[in-house]
Amino acid sequence: MSKQKSNKPILGNSFLKNLVAITICGIALVLLALIFLHVYTRHGQNVVVPDLEGLQVEEANVILTAKGIHAEIVDSIYRADAVPGAILSQVPKPNNRVKEGRSIYVTVYSKSPKEVAVPGLVDFSTRQAIALLNSLGFNNITIREVPSQYAGLVLRVEYRGKQLAPEEKVPAGSPLQLVVSSSATSDSLSMGIGTEIISTPVEGGIDDSFF
Repeated sequence: MSKQKSNKPILGNSFLKNLVAITICGIALVLLALIFLHVYTRHGQNVVVPDLEGLQVEEANVILTAKGIHAEIVDSIYRADAVPGAILSQVPKPNNRVKEGRSIYVTVYSKSPKEVAVPGLVDFSTRQAIALLNSLGFNNITIREVPSQYAGLVLRVEYRGKQLAPEEKVPAGSPLQLVVSSSATSDSLSMGIGTEIISTPVEGGIDDSFF
C-alpha cells in the first residue's frame, strides 16, 4: 500500500490559531488606545490664555469662546470702590497655554457684600460678645450703655438702629452697636443723668488676658 501524505496547513493547529488571534487583538487594542489618547489630549491643540482682569464675565466669554475655552466663576469679593462683576483674578494666569475646552476659573467683584449671621449675644459679657463678633469679621462696633441692675451684659445687638434677632444676617463687616447694661445709681436714674452712654467705637482685637 502506498503511504498517503497528509498536507495539513500550519494554521490548522488550534493553538496557533488562538495565538495569532490574540496577537492581532493585542495590536488592535494598542492602536485604539493610542488613537483615543491622541484625541482625548488634543495633542498640539492648545491656546494662549488672554488677560481677563477688569473685564466683565460676559465680555471675557466672548473672547474665550473664540479660542475654544470659557470662564467659570469660582469666588466673589466685595469692595465698595470696585466695579461690580469685574474680574479680579484668574487661573490659569495670562499667557499660559491650555487645551481647548478648558475652563478659566475667575474671581469677580460682587455687587454686594456677603451676609453673615450674627449670633444671639443676649446676656453675654461685653468682652465675650466683642471677641465673637471680631472673629466673624465685625470690627466696627460701638457700645451703648443703658442703666440696668447688672452691669456689663449685652442686652441686644443693633444694626442701623434695628434690633437683630439671633442668627439674623447682615452684610459682612457692617457697623454694629451693642446695647449693654450699666450700673447706674437710682439717683442718676431719677435725675435723668447717665440713662444712655455712647462710647467710642471698639476696634478689633481683645486683651489676651481675658482668655
